[in-house]
Parts: sequence; structure tokens; C-alpha cells
Amino acid sequence: MDSVLRKLGLKKGESTKETDARKRLQKELFSFQKGLEYGFPHRPSSLGHDSSLGFLAIGTATGALYIYGKPGLQFTGQHGNLVPVQQITFLPEQARCLTLCGDSSLHLWEMNTKNGIASLDEIKTLKLDASQAKGIVCFCLSSTGNEILLGTDGGGVRVVDFETFALSSKILTLDMLLEKASDDLKANPGQVQVILQHPTQADKFLVGFSRGVLVLVDAATSTVHQTYNVSQQLESATFQKNGEEFVTAHADGSYAVWTTDEGSKPKESITTPYGPFPCKAITKIVSTSATGGSFLFFSGGMPRASYGEKHTVSAICGEKHVVFDLSSKVVDFLTVSTANTESTNEADLQSLVILAEEELVSIDLSSEDWQVQHLPYLVNVHSSPVSCMFHVDKVPQTFWDKLTSVGSPQTAAYSAKSFPINGGKVTVPDAVDKELLITGHEDGSVLFWNVSIPQFVLLYKLNTADFFVRDDHPPQAVDATEDAWPPFQKVGKFDSSCDSPRLRIEKIAFCTPSETLVVAGASGQVIILKFSAEVSTAEQKTTPVSVTDQSSAWNGPDALALKTEFKLSPGFQPVNFVQMNPPASCTALALNTEWQLFAVGSVFGFLVYDYLSNKTVYAKGTQVPHGGKHGVSRSKSFQMTFRESFRQLRKRGSSVEAKDHKTKTDSKPEDAPKPEDDKKEGQASSEAAAASEPKENGPQESKETAAPAPAEGTGTAEEAKIEDKKPEDADAEAGATQPAADVGAAEKPESVGVKESEAGPEATKHEGEDKTAPHGDLDEKSRDHSVTFAPSTPSKHSEQSGDVSVGSPLCAIRSLSFAETFVTNAQTHLPTLWVGTSGGQVLIYQFGFPAAEKRSEEEIQITLAKEIHLRHRAPVIAIFVVDRDGRPLSSDLSGGHRVLVCSQEQLKIFSLPGLKAYNKYKVSLHHNEAKISHVAFSTFKSKSDAEYKEKDLVCLTNRGDVLIFSVPHLRPQLKAGLLPKEGTLGEHATVLTTNGFGFYQPYPSQLEKFCLCATGHALLSCALELKEGMRPVETVEEPPVLAKEEKAGEKNKEPEQKKETAEVTNDVEKALDEKETGKVIPVSDGGSGDGLDDSVTPGDITADSIKVHLTEMGIETSMEVTCHEVIENKMVVKTTERTISDAEGVRSEKKIVVEEKSSRVESSVQGGNPAVAVGGD
Repeated sequence: MDSVLRKLGLKKGESTKETDARKRLQKELFSFQKGLEYGFPHRPSSLGHDSSLGFLAIGTATGALYIYGKPGLQFTGQHGNLVPVQQITFLPEQARCLTLCGDSSLHLWEMNTKNGIASLDEIKTLKLDASQAKGIVCFCLSSTGNEILLGTDGGGVRVVDFETFALSSKILTLDMLLEKASDDLKANPGQVQVILQHPTQADKFLVGFSRGVLVLVDAATSTVHQTYNVSQQLESATFQKNGEEFVTAHADGSYAVWTTDEGSKPKESITTPYGPFPCKAITKIVSTSATGGSFLFFSGGMPRASYGEKHTVSAICGEKHVVFDLSSKVVDFLTVSTANTESTNEADLQSLVILAEEELVSIDLSSEDWQVQHLPYLVNVHSSPVSCMFHVDKVPQTFWDKLTSVGSPQTAAYSAKSFPINGGKVTVPDAVDKELLITGHEDGSVLFWNVSIPQFVLLYKLNTADFFVRDDHPPQAVDATEDAWPPFQKVGKFDSSCDSPRLRIEKIAFCTPSETLVVAGASGQVIILKFSAEVSTAEQKTTPVSVTDQSSAWNGPDALALKTEFKLSPGFQPVNFVQMNPPASCTALALNTEWQLFAVGSVFGFLVYDYLSNKTVYAKGTQVPHGGKHGVSRSKSFQMTFRESFRQLRKRGSSVEAKDHKTKTDSKPEDAPKPEDDKKEGQASSEAAAASEPKENGPQESKETAAPAPAEGTGTAEEAKIEDKKPEDADAEAGATQPAADVGAAEKPESVGVKESEAGPEATKHEGEDKTAPHGDLDEKSRDHSVTFAPSTPSKHSEQSGDVSVGSPLCAIRSLSFAETFVTNAQTHLPTLWVGTSGGQVLIYQFGFPAAEKRSEEEIQITLAKEIHLRHRAPVIAIFVVDRDGRPLSSDLSGGHRVLVCSQEQLKIFSLPGLKAYNKYKVSLHHNEAKISHVAFSTFKSKSDAEYKEKDLVCLTNRGDVLIFSVPHLRPQLKAGLLPKEGTLGEHATVLTTNGFGFYQPYPSQLEKFCLCATGHALLSCALELKEGMRPVETVEEPPVLAKEEKAGEKNKEPEQKKETAEVTNDVEKALDEKETGKVIPVSDGGSGDGLDDSVTPGDITADSIKVHLTEMGIETSMEVTCHEVIENKMVVKTTERTISDAEGVRSEKKIVVEEKSSRVESSVQGGNPAVAVGGD
């Protein structure tokens, strides 16, 4: 009746607008904040180090800038254009850095803390055009910090004044630099390859050109002291600490040592370390002194024929020679020494930091065998690409301690010394709850990360590939030996070899109390693991389970072969293996440790497994057999569209006839609702009763029953069945896929194809069912689904796909969920399994468990109870059973349950057990065709009231938008953009937590944490400690402050004039002290503050133009201008006073301009009206 009254306009639906109190509460509950980016930066392009403060900077090819300090302290900035960062140089002791980008722009960045949060601010930018200088390829900051030398690709050197951050008049021209070079080099020396400052003489710089000529130039006097001719193409150069020698690296894989006083030839003969055969270029070289000798580091230089594909950094110290071999291209490297020391002790040289394209490696140079250091951040998350993630909240301390204890031996191979980057201060809070992030990878590994605080620490690694026989064994690393040359040492974790796609981890389920882990892979393998702190050796076997008889059609790779025996290390150890056949990738996984069951699905079907008894409970195929209707296309065929058009016409005709008949026979037609409207309410099909019991479960008015479902492909029989039904029945059947028959039944029962609304509320509403009226229009919400009641025939047999009835689409399993709720009636709650498919179907199964003591002997009974068919046929990605308050079901079995079905396009709630539509929200309609990719329930706590909290639904769309909905009202609470509008989100790149946080992958090598709750924090509180006076104070010129409005009066005129005189005097003295030519200093005189800017220059809007404009607008105004000038110390101080009278009243304005005497501009009067032109800069 409520639905009919709403249609007639006599009753309005509940308002969807939030109240003011709710809006205030939303601010207390929800807040979006991005956190730290864990992992490794995407496409790194440059590396920098602040030796004085202990920071490390990485620039990327997309213009991002990351600065790292102590674990948890990270500064992030982004250049305006997506251009690569070519060079990074820190300013000592200032927490500032300079960056050079690929568009020849120079940027000054400053690290700050705002309210304890790290902030990286861009202070200045210099962009040179082609008329000023050609492309800038490198720069060098002088040790005094006053000048920046820019090297161009045309060979010239320009000088930038650091204070003004602009080009100075000083230019080191090409002719001046190459005055002592040969004529050939003068004509074409190539671009400036390197600029180095002399270690002991601050005015001298070494400028190297790509064609092999270097010059030592005095920048102060613009004179060349020495010219050095190299016979090879120059790649890099480095000074010794004493400044008496420097080393050059060449494109043929050689290097040479030079003395600064001798330019004709090097000190020693040119050395090719890996010759005599042709070698690759040495791209960078670094030389530093130490006790007992000197260190020499260089990248590249490998023999082209034998090791040309290797990515290496060589380290030489006396007789010790090691070639560090990495799996990805070397971008840059640097050495880290003890801060604030000038000694040459070997202990001062701490680490060699190597930046590669896919990872960062730190070598402990103080250890005897140069071990790799363990990184507290910049971890290699994508050592193998991440394929799935699972978050665990509130981990017990006992299990946490056990996990860390078994994981600590896995890091024993690292150096005992910590990572040397430790800049800044971080306040690490005591985490109340321990949190784990479990990541599955393509190589079959499962990693456990500590994400309790805004850090990212690896606790434990499980490698499932050790359980299987592999044909594609990765190549073993060759350790360096005395006879091997070059002496390679493999470093880094990134594996550039192709991972076996069959080992990929697709789904993870974990239960903390029982310490049970279930992982499902890409070859249909499912592994059940239990935690154990003991080493064991056991024989294992696989339990194969077929979910379909269409295995002959499988064209993919074979299933993985299990090893017969293997040693199990402490940690998670397998207790059973299940292999789905066909060995297709697992698409859904659910675990219930209370019942000791798990369910896993694929594109062919799903199975339920009892891991207590190691028995298969049930297996069902969802693939249509050959000859049936194939495909999961959601678009309608021409035949289906044609049939539906005729059904609509028949329905419309029947509705008109029924309306005319009702008008003739009913004396008060306006007081009674139309029967068609009643029948539309809760539009759903019911097939719960057999033909012999129409009165018990079927409608009271209709006695019609439908014939059994015809065989596959019999279109004529289907048309005949539709013709026998009422028009309303035909339309309902056209809007939903015909449900499958009972899985375990030997014969398909006859069904009653009648809508729920025809039977009336009494026939479909069960006792105890929630009778709360749904929000919005019920008719609209219920017409896009149908409900099927299946016979209660228990089954424990495998159902093959040949038993799927006509109309069942080829459905992949997209979601699985266990819940104990009311399905058959409102008095009995039973264990259930909810299965969501890619075709918009929801299959509801109920279990019958034997007694606990007979669990191993008797079978678990499973029955298909009901089905839901969504008309829009979008994939069902999640199913939640909630209580009467809309919270995820835990232990509340008092009734009033509902089920929330989340498809890619909409959220819909049904009441239980009747499955009557309660509410829905179409996400694709309201959010620009966005599709939901991930959903989860999260708990949100109030900032002001610690006792108040609520659970809401969090959704993430494929467009990167985060949506929060209240349940069961499904009202939007928050929308935040996680990605740019043009960004897309990966299918497995995100996990939503239960405590209001989330993790997603902006790039394959990075994970970023975001916070949705107002009480949470995704960043740590940090601080910077700078010496007093190290960072210069920037003089920021504030905009003029206009005079405030004032009404002139005769009584207070003289006191105001005295006040103005005092203010003018003080401001004049201040202006003379600052001595900034052309600076405008406004004086507040009680004027209007109407937004008028008096700092005009010649050619700007004058008083004449303003008055003409006001006259044209019909506004009468008058203006008087008085100018006074004072000359002091060769400076002209001009005081200008304006009195403006218009409709708003009388107001006065004054300003002071300080300028040099030579740039003085006089006031002039034109046409009787004063026009003021202010001179200046």
C-alpha cells in the first residue's frame, strides 16, 4: 500500500538528505588523508645525498622528488611538469636542495614541518628560454653558496646568482674556455659533460666537454689555468680530496688519473680494467682516499661481447676488487661517509649506495666482505610483482612474537650495521593494535609486513614455490672466486627473470586465532597451512577435485606437480594441498575456521572443502556445456530484444483492458489502488513450490503452473511456455535469467513461475521478517532482480555443468562468503554459503553438519536453498550478511538479518529470509559509469566522543574514487579522489582495511597508505633540527594594505593629521633602512579597503581613467591628490595622499615610494585632473 500511495503522490518517501546533526557527525567520523609511499620510487632518474644532515633524495622520470631521513620520515614533492629530474644537489646544513629537470629548469626546494607533518615546498624556479641559454645538462653549486654554474649542451657556462635566482651578467663563453685548446675542439667541443669545484680552491672549477677536453678555470677572474686533452669521449670525472689529482672516465671503458698542474698527458697510462677487448662506457667514477689506500668506484666498463648485458658497479681498494652485479640498469651511485668529518680514516667511509631502475642497494664498506645492508625503507616490494593483498587487524601479541622470531633468521645474511641515512627526528607512537599486510606475488611467495605504524617492515617470507617441482628453475647466482674474472658478486633482490605464471598467488585468507593460512594460486592450487615453530619433514599429497566434466576443453598449462618430500622450516607449514581441475586460476576464496571449511572458485565453478577431515564437501560447475548458450555477455541478442518488445506490448494491452474493466465496475476508482501496481511491488519470480502444492507456497489467485524447463536450445518450447503465462509473468521472466535446478536432485522438479507480488504480502512475507519499509521506491528496486526458491534436497555429490538449466550464463565465481543466518524461515538459523558470479547471480547454499564426534564418518550435507538473479547482470564482487543495525554479522542470531549484495554497478540490500528488496544505490548511475572494484566494512570512531563508533561500507571504484556509505540506508557519507581523473586502478592493487585505512599501488613498485577515519593518522610526527642562522631568512614582499574607511569630521581632523604625520615618518625611516628601490609601502589611514591597488606603474590605470569609468556608470566622484617628496642620502621618498569623495562617503589613502634619484618620475597634471605615475623598479 505504501508503494501505491507513493505512486499516487499521497505519500512521500523518506528524505535522502542528511540532517545537520548528521553532517556534523560526518566531520567527526570521516576524513581523507594520504600517507607515506612505501616501496621503491617508480622510474628513478637521479640520486642525491645530504652528508651534513643525513638525508637521501631520489628524483624520478615523472618529476617526483622523494627525500628520506630516519625510518618513517619522508618528504615528497612534485615538479610542475612531468619531466625527469636529472640532478640533485643539497645545500649544506640548510635542509634545502637544488634540482635540474629535463626541460632545462632549475628548482629550489625546502624541507619544512607543518604541525609535525613533513612538507617539501618549492621556493624558487628558474626556467631559461632558448634566447638566454641552450639546454642545461648539468650544474655545480659553489661551496660559498653564492653562485650556480650551469653547463649547456652548446658548450657554454652560465652563472646564476643564488640570492636572486636569476642569470648574472657573468658568462664563461666558449671562446674563453677553449682559448688554449686545438682548433678542432674549438669548433665543436660537444656539450658540457661535467662541472666540478676544486676541493681546496673555491674559485676554481673543472669544466669537461663530451669530446674529451677539460679546462680548469677561475670563475672569479674568468681565466683558464690549465687545459687537458683526453683522447677518448669523456663520460665522467672526479677530484681527489687533496685537489692535486682528478680522474676521468671514458666511453671506451677506460679511466685516467691526471695532475692539476700537467695538462699534456695523464699522470699514469690510461687503464682499461676489463680490457683488452672492447668494453662499454664507464658512466660514472668516484675516487676517495682512505687509510691504507684509496677507493675507486665506477659503473659500467664491462666487456661488450661477454658481459655487455650486465649492470654493474665495481669497487677497488688496493688488492680487493669486487664487481656488484644487479638485475636492473644502474641509474646512479654515491658513497656515504660520517657526517661533519674531514678525516681520511677508512672508518669514515660507511656505505656505497647504488640506485638501480628497480631497487636500491646499500653496501657496508666497513665490513670485511662488503655485506649488503638491510634497508628499513625503500624495500623491494615488487621483487616479484604483487598479485594480491590481505590485511589483518588486531593481531595478538603472542602470535606477533612468534612470527617475528621465525622471520628474524631470514635477515641473518645482512650486515649488522644499520642503514646510514638517519636525518631528522621522528616520534613513533606506541601502536595499540598490531597490524599485518600480507602480499602474494607472481613467484609464489607470500610476504608478511608490519604496518602497525607508518613504516613498512618485512617480518616473514613464505615461498610456496619450494613445495612444487619446477621446470623453469631460475639461474643460480655465481659467487665470486679467486679465479673468476671479473669477480662478480650478485646483490639485490629484484628478479628480472620471468616468473612462472602458474605459481602466482591469486587469493589469500588468514585467521589469526587459529593461525591458519589458505592461499590459492593461478594453476588451481590451494594450500592449507598451519603455523609451527618447529622444523619438520613430512610427505605430502595433493587432493584433486574436479568441478566440471569439461576438462577436455582445457587448453591451459598443466597443474603443478607436488614434491614427494621436503623440509619444512619454522613458520607456516602446509597440512594439505587441493588441486582444482581444470587447473584454472582461482577467482574467489573464503575461509571459516569455526566450521573448518574453505570454499574456492574459478571460471569453471567452485568447491567446498573440509580441511578437518580432508574431504571434499561439494563441487559445482557453472560452465554451460557444449551446444548450450555460451558467453557471459550482458548485451541482449536481437532475438531476446524482439521477444521482450512483444511481451511489453502484450503487457501494456492487458494493463489497459484491466484498467477499463476496473473503471466500469468500481464505484470509487480513485480510492482503490490498481492491481497492476500491487503486482509490480517487489517484482520477483518464485519457484519454491511443486505443482502439487500451489496454495502453500504459491499465489492464492492463480492456479497456473509452468511446465518443466525444456531442453537446451528449444526456443519454441520456451515461447509456448511464455504464451501460457500472464503478461506480467512473461515480463518478469524476461527480466531475469531462469534459475538452475537443484544441484543434487536427480530430476528437475516442476516449478511455479509466478511473481512474488501476485501471491500478496501474506504469501511471501515470512513470520519475523523485517517489515521496515525500504527507503525509496520499492517498485524500482525490485524489478531488476528475481528470486528463486530451490527444493530442499540435500546433496553431497559433485554437480557437473551438464545439469545447468536453460538460460544459465557462463559464470565465473567472483565472490564467496560464509554466514550463519536465516534463509528458509525466520525461526531457524543455519550455516550458509553465498556464491556470487560474474553473471549477476547469487547462489545460496545451506549446510547440515553431523555431530562433532561423527564428523570424520558422516558427510556434511549441502543444499541449494535459493538464488538471486540481478537483472543488470553485473559481476557480484562481494556479499555481506548484516544484522538489523546494518553491521557485519558476528554473533547476533536474534533475527532481522539482511544481505548486502555488491555488484560492480550497484549496492542492493535484501531482507532475510524472504529476500525482499530493501534498498539499493546505483553507483554507475551516480558516479559517471564508475564500477566498484573493492568493498569492505570499516569501523569509524568519533574524534570528540571516544565511545561512539559505527561501521560503514567503503567502496573503491575503477576510477580511483573512494566512497563511504551508511548501512542499511546506503547514503553517501564521503567521496575522495585517490587517483587523478585520468588514472586507473589495478584489479589486485588495493586492499581496504577494517579500521578505516587502505593500501593501493600507484605504481607496481610502490604501495601507498591512505586514511579515511578522522581519528587515524597515516603520517608520523617529525621534526628538523637546523643550526641557528644556517638557513637564510627569505624577504617576502607583502602586498599593499589598503587604507580603512573613515568619515572625515571637523572635530577630530587635527588629531588625525598628527597621527598620519607620525605614521608617515616611521614608515619613511623603515623604507630608508630597507633601501629597496621601487618598493611600495602603504600606510593605513582609515581608508576603505575596497580592493584598490595603488602600486601603479607608467601605463597602468590612472585616476583619469577611473574617473571616466565612474562617470560613464553614473557615479559622481571627486578626487584630490597631494604629493610630497623628501631627498635623503641620494634617495627620493615620495608621499602621495589621495582624498576620494563618492556615494559611499569620504575616504583618504596614502602611500610611500622610495626610489633612487636617477629613476625619479615627476607628478604631472593633465587637463586639470591629477594623474600620478610612480617610478620604480
